[in-house]
Amino acid sequence: MPIFKRSRERVRGEISLIACILIGLTLLASGTGKIIAAEEAPAQVVDFISNIIPDIFITPGTISFMYDIFIPRVIPWAEFILGACLLVGFLPRLMAILTIPLLLAFLGTNLWSIIQGGYTTCASCFGIWEKYFGSLTPVQSLIYDLVLIALAILIIIIHPAGFLSSRRWLDNLGKGKKFDAATVRLKMRVFSEQLGNLGARVMAFFRLIGKGIREHPLIAIFAGICVLGLLAYGAIAASTHTAAPGNDTTAKIPVASDISVSELSETSAVISWTTDEPAISNIEIYTEDHIFVITVTNKKPVNSHQMLVGGLSPDTTYYFNILSEDKQALSQEHSFKTLAPAPSQFTISYVRVSALIDSSATITWGTNRPATSKVEYWIPGAKDRNTISNDTLTTQHSINLTSLEVDAIYHYQIRSIDVSGNQVISPELALSGQTGKPAPDFTLNSLDGRTVTLSDYRGKLVMLDFWLWSCSACRKKMSIIQEAYAKIPTDKIAILSIHPKVKESIIQMYVDDTGLTFPVLLDSEGVVSDLYKVPVLPTTFLIDGDGIIRLIDPEFSNTEDLERLFNTFLKGT
Repeated sequence: MPIFKRSRERVRGEISLIACILIGLTLLASGTGKIIAAEEAPAQVVDFISNIIPDIFITPGTISFMYDIFIPRVIPWAEFILGACLLVGFLPRLMAILTIPLLLAFLGTNLWSIIQGGYTTCASCFGIWEKYFGSLTPVQSLIYDLVLIALAILIIIIHPAGFLSSRRWLDNLGKGKKFDAATVRLKMRVFSEQLGNLGARVMAFFRLIGKGIREHPLIAIFAGICVLGLLAYGAIAASTHTAAPGNDTTAKIPVASDISVSELSETSAVISWTTDEPAISNIEIYTEDHIFVITVTNKKPVNSHQMLVGGLSPDTTYYFNILSEDKQALSQEHSFKTLAPAPSQFTISYVRVSALIDSSATITWGTNRPATSKVEYWIPGAKDRNTISNDTLTTQHSINLTSLEVDAIYHYQIRSIDVSGNQVISPELALSGQTGKPAPDFTLNSLDGRTVTLSDYRGKLVMLDFWLWSCSACRKKMSIIQEAYAKIPTDKIAILSIHPKVKESIIQMYVDDTGLTFPVLLDSEGVVSDLYKVPVLPTTFLIDGDGIIRLIDPEFSNTEDLERLFNTFLKGT
């Protein structure tokens, strides 16, 4: 009977161990993938939470915490810690209980995605690892969630030993001869005795000094005079140093000039400048959000200054001020950007189709290394394929396709080759025929309750922007559009933004918080997005006064670029 009992305990332990390893490896992969490729909250998660969160919690603070901190930062670390604890067998029953709410949240997200439809992959379940091993669909991810929950429940039920017990090998750590309780108590007793002896020696030293003063008062008086003399000398030397050239705080503030940044790398930069008199200078470095990074100081008064600033992040813009010894500004704010990390993989990005008319189109794309440009295009089912190429090495590529058949649907593929002969090929893409054609008319309700119809804006240049409040690229674009909207002639230009289905209270919160004043239209059912075949967010259409789509996704990185774009179309050039 005891043999059978031991065997049963062993089987329960082995099943629990296997379940811990499976859950632990999954959570470790998920957590590390998100930590390495730290991104904003996935749109799928944002949509799910936005639709279930009570209105009472919708404030700029809670939304910012949820989408900028909790989801992209806290959740991945929670996955990592729980996965590591389960993998090594630390309190497995407790860790399994803590894992269940996390898995239920993932399950709810995927279940909601399946019900809503339109989501082809899970919400960045494994972070950066999805780039190498592919993504799961919401259905596949839902099945994984159910399996992991079942394994967690299995651990809770059958794990042997007590509730707060760990794996035997982990419990045995520290129980050796060097770490047993008796040894620890002995060492603590010896340490306390040594500490008491040290105190007794210090007191004996002070008693000895007191005895010497009582027995030899003249020597004590002479020693006191010497000490006072040394203190007086130190004070005089300090005041003399303060009054020395280049260190006089009452003197005029030095003037910094010839400020330059050189030797830029991924993590460092050298900042140089000159002052009109020898000076001790400081550089204060901070980010675009005014988050302090580092202060570098040169304590030697010189006219020509050069300091190395290190410990920076790659591909990041930093701002700096040059300060005097007493922290007064010697220059205006300057900035520099560290180099981007060397690309580990040759990639194609930002593929766009523009200037598409009946018989021609322009295809543009970017590569992360200088490379050649080549586009292969064809009509599906046709035997022949056309090719246009350019051997110039560049990272910004543009190929113009001509002699296209009217109303034909073309497929195309991009190829680029870098200087080392490495080739990258895009997926097969379809050539959209929207540019140069009438913009589909629509009627939507605005956030402030008005009814807006596109055709009412005939005679004006219309910017139609499809966006999502939780998308960082959209938010950046919105701020530029808002700045331009405050300057444009509204009798000639109209800006309409279209937001997909989400709680109106969240959109209203974002609009109020950022001060958007142009119309925000609510495309609750996604009808207009389907009409315009919007592939990604943000996507922008420029529609002329005759209702013709003139441009899709024009490039602009600031307000001035957007104003120039508007002026170009208003002039008809």
